[in-house]
Amino acid sequence: MNFNEIQGTYDVIFSLGRNCLAADQLSRHMRRKIGGVLDWVESPALSGVSNLLRNRFSNFMELPNLAITGINDKAECYIVRDAAYYVFSHHDFPLNQNTPTQLVSYPELREKVTRRVPRFLEALRSANRILFIRTEGTIHETAELLDVLQELVSGEFNVLVVNQAPVSGIVETPWPFSNVCALQIPMVPDEFHDNDYLWKNILERFTVR
Repeated sequence: MNFNEIQGTYDVIFSLGRNCLAADQLSRHMRRKIGGVLDWVESPALSGVSNLLRNRFSNFMELPNLAITGINDKAECYIVRDAAYYVFSHHDFPLNQNTPTQLVSYPELREKVTRRVPRFLEALRSANRILFIRTEGTIHETAELLDVLQELVSGEFNVLVVNQAPVSGIVETPWPFSNVCALQIPMVPDEFHDNDYLWKNILERFTVR
């Protein structure tokens, strides 16, 4: 699927990671109609996302699976890893509310997950047309993701994969999937801002009902 073919109107657009970039850009450009489960977490491995979807988020961010792995200085939060799915929270555990040995604000995260997961899964069942955006994914990981989404999504869906690469603009990658468009954008020092003009160019081609 090329870039022209994937453009158009969707009922909803969801980010599938790798970090907050896609959700942030969707919000900036008024394309984020419903909050997704993976909007504000880091999911370095797309295979972990596929496994999470395959399991319908079973045991996602359960307390026994969580461990503090660092500090996000910009967010002023602990970085907390979900070992079951290799997903990292960067925004749910403020330094001033938690300690290195106790995740005091965990009930707030649990409430958010409990609210968002059913809403996300219901959208997959009820929407007529869905676009998923993933930053950083390989062709093999994407093939696995498609198999999982086929089991979850009732209507039509497409996937937009955006990878950073040594290119100077937006470059299409010819992947052999009928409902996947793969793009490359430049590798930059600050991925959250330096490619803003390219994300504007990409997202203005889509509308949400």
